[in-house]
Amino acid sequence: MQQQQLAAQQQAALQKQILAQQMLAGGGAAGLAAAAGAAAGGLTDKRQREVYIGNLAMGQVTADMLREFFNQAFSHLTPDPVNAPPVTRSAMEGPSRYAFVEFRTEEMTLVALSMDKVVELCGRPLTIGRPKGWTPPLPSAAPAAAAAAGPTAPAAAPEQTLLLSNALPVSGVRQAEDRAVLAAEVREEAERHGRVEEVAVPAPPTSIQDAMPARVYIRYATPEDAKAAVAIFNKRTLDGNVIKAVLVPDEEWQDSRAGQWVTRHSSIAGIPLPGLYTKTPLPAGITGLAALNSALSALVQTNPGIATVLTAGINAEEVPLEEGYVKVRNLTPTVTKKDILDFFVGCGVQAESDVTLVYSADGTSLGEAFVHFSGPQARLRLGLSRDATVMPATARPVEVLTAVGEDLQRRIMSGCRLE
Repeated sequence: MQQQQLAAQQQAALQKQILAQQMLAGGGAAGLAAAAGAAAGGLTDKRQREVYIGNLAMGQVTADMLREFFNQAFSHLTPDPVNAPPVTRSAMEGPSRYAFVEFRTEEMTLVALSMDKVVELCGRPLTIGRPKGWTPPLPSAAPAAAAAAGPTAPAAAPEQTLLLSNALPVSGVRQAEDRAVLAAEVREEAERHGRVEEVAVPAPPTSIQDAMPARVYIRYATPEDAKAAVAIFNKRTLDGNVIKAVLVPDEEWQDSRAGQWVTRHSSIAGIPLPGLYTKTPLPAGITGLAALNSALSALVQTNPGIATVLTAGINAEEVPLEEGYVKVRNLTPTVTKKDILDFFVGCGVQAESDVTLVYSADGTSLGEAFVHFSGPQARLRLGLSRDATVMPATARPVEVLTAVGEDLQRRIMSGCRLE
């Protein structure tokens, strides 16, 4: 009963947040009117409404996933997102690293272009740009399009704060003096690449695991400096740690500067879902998004359109660290241990020795494997959340289920061969 109540509360909170986001981004009723006007102006050359999407996770991201992702993200830019969704076309030729998306209005296209290398899907920053051969519209066309679109809501202020995560583990910034040293070192390096106003290292709460990534915020003087710094800092290493650099809103900067540890969990269309990742014990048989939070199973059932976006928006760094086993089923006979390692990248599967393939006594593949998540960066729940997603090597969805080490012994006792 408590779980059902929690699911209902989270669903109600989600719907309330989505409505607030739509009213804020669209300026209330005036914003809806502006979006309607923008739709009327969307009859211009479709080339002005098309974008190229690159750096996709091949075999995981599909054209339908991109359509759903942008339809949810831009739902506040159209008065009727159900009957007139933001995306009019999403095209991809088979499993690919790129696709083309056509939006209903030029306004949406410009918003999408501003998301270049900022928004992630399946753990990879999207490369968003104009298609090859695109030419800007004639100068005379711009005023006409603006007039047709009517008044629009003011654009959000450009982000000028950079978040560096995983420069150190949380254990390295528990003490105030350690945070001060890290802030000084980061500022010295950051000032080589732009004008820095301030650097903040918030103190992690005691509830945050020691091996989780610490955070450093860099406030640049201009959005241009901040955006350029993303490419400079992202994926750099410090003491063996791979740094992740992303731009964050001004609100998060203000809260972090004041010493708060801001919740940075998964989101739908940029709306955070507080408390998404649970640390409660995993019940047997739980999998998929419910492994991150059991309430999500009910949420997805009642809102099936958001499942793809929610899965794609998982913030892996915030998933609690935890060791354990999973069982993977629906594998093809040709799948290798490396294929499985690639599927669980980022989850803490260390080596091929952590993967055990299951065969019958005569050597026939049973399409099943056991995977051991171990080590300081093991994220068992993140692995479970990949249930029902496509493994590139199989070109079909696989099942990822909870398991225990004793399950391997049971397979041997039943006559199976493990490799």
